[in-house]
Amino acid sequence: MVRNRVKELRKERNLRQEELASRVNISQQTVSRIENGENALAADVLIALSKYFGVSVDYILCLTDSRRGGESQIEFNEILERNYSLCRRYEQLERKNQELIFHLTEELESGERLKEKFMKKKSANKTVQAETPES
Repeated sequence: MVRNRVKELRKERNLRQEELASRVNISQQTVSRIENGENALAADVLIALSKYFGVSVDYILCLTDSRRGGESQIEFNEILERNYSLCRRYEQLERKNQELIFHLTEELESGERLKEKFMKKKSANKTVQAETPES
């Protein structure tokens, strides 16, 4: 059995296995096997999970109780300095409202990805139209 914190991290974000699977490009069955310790975590999947959850690989693998490694801790501190007042306001909110803000930021991020796909498709269509000779 391969011990890890994937299930715990997934539940913190109120995600179903299918949702996590689609966000890190693996199958729901793979998520299930990972959470049950049946599958060792492949390096690419481990890195994708680490990036998605914003935690260190060591944290996912239960090698440390610190969610962030040295490099990400430095980055986190820089972000915290830039966004201190926002963080203070967020911390003063009720848990329910904190979760709402978290989900709204996910939706905004998802919307940006959709916008980028749309713009790429639109650009590709213009290129095809420009290359097609007029009748």
